[in-house]
Amino acid sequence: MNRIFKLEIKRAFRNRLFAATLCVAFAICVWHFMENVWIWRMYVYYDTYPLSAYEKWIGADNASVQPLLLYLIMPALCAIPYGRSFYFDVKSGYAAQIISRGKKSDYIRAKYGAAFVSGALIGMIPLVFDFMLTAMVFPMVIPQVGTGTFPVAAMDIMSGVFYTHPLVYNLIFVLIDGCFWGLLNCAVLWAVNFVRSRFWILLTPFIIYIFVFCMVHFVNRVSLSPVMFLRPSAPFRNDIRVVICAFIILIVVNIIFYIHAVKKELVAYE
Repeated sequence: MNRIFKLEIKRAFRNRLFAATLCVAFAICVWHFMENVWIWRMYVYYDTYPLSAYEKWIGADNASVQPLLLYLIMPALCAIPYGRSFYFDVKSGYAAQIISRGKKSDYIRAKYGAAFVSGALIGMIPLVFDFMLTAMVFPMVIPQVGTGTFPVAAMDIMSGVFYTHPLVYNLIFVLIDGCFWGLLNCAVLWAVNFVRSRFWILLTPFIIYIFVFCMVHFVNRVSLSPVMFLRPSAPFRNDIRVVICAFIILIVVNIIFYIHAVKKELVAYE
């Protein structure tokens, strides 16, 4: 298991697509930095309370297009470096060769593990990068609820943490986002059961994500959208029950498809 997992991790990270994907995410972060952070560098102490990195980084911004864009396309970005690997393994017969030399369950677990890790890191690294950029310009001043300039309201989840230990709050949300996108990224492995096009396999996490986004907007329950509840800025009132349910659904679906993949015979595509 460990040997196969290490091999799959190398395949996920030692490729140009991983670097290219991060560059796209970094470009969005730099765009946000130049338009919403850098131009305010001379006004840090302009008001009664200093501008803070905790209110200006991309995760705290509810008014700009860049945060929405980043959170909308993130599932697609997460899938690009590693999303087609299982398809190519099955198509080429490589998967059958690996399974013939070991346990099939080890190979499938390694694929799921690599898909999760690659998706999680691609989701988390740009957020950390953007916060570091912002902290180079603005001080990490502790948020004050009375100023009315910070995005988290008193009724939002972990609001007490945000106004006492904001860095911990940000780290928790970055981890939540990374784990969510990692679990969703495993949808590229589900898709192999239903489609034979590498293009559609690659887009499966994004399609699921956007479908949920559109459906909850249609029924006017926007707070149920991952695009909203994953953002630290809490554009709509966050509910911890929604977050927990979303994770439970993803975990259960992943377990079901993992069991199915272990039991199903892998046949090379024509």
